Amino acid sequence: MKKRITSYDIQQYAAISKDTATIHLNIEAAARAGFKRPVAHGMYIMGLAQSLYLIEHPSQWITTYSMKFQKPLLIDTVAMFNFEVCDGNINVNVVIESGEVIASGTFTVEERAK
Repeated sequence: MKKRITSYDIQQYAAISKDTATIHLNIEAAARAGFKRPVAHGMYIMGLAQSLYLIEHPSQWITTYSMKFQKPLLIDTVAMFNFEVCDGNINVNVVIESGEVIASGTFTVEERAK
């Protein structure tokens, strides 16, 4: 699934999570840290990956997860969330338009009780 990570998304996440670090919200702070634009929260990206997976698989529930971040995801970037079943787990790669993998991880899922 593709998702453009917007400034609005990050502002909403910052307000809810109370993580208002300026690198996520302010272009000047991001520039001082060496980035062209503010950077998305890692937890936002991980939570978004889980949400996108569950939208496509509503009968499942994520029981464990892990994610490693290789590069920051800048605001106003389109990210592709790729999911693959492997050995009973769900592998996820978050890839930006340039083809760079910015994050990868694994979910363990089980079927929801009916």
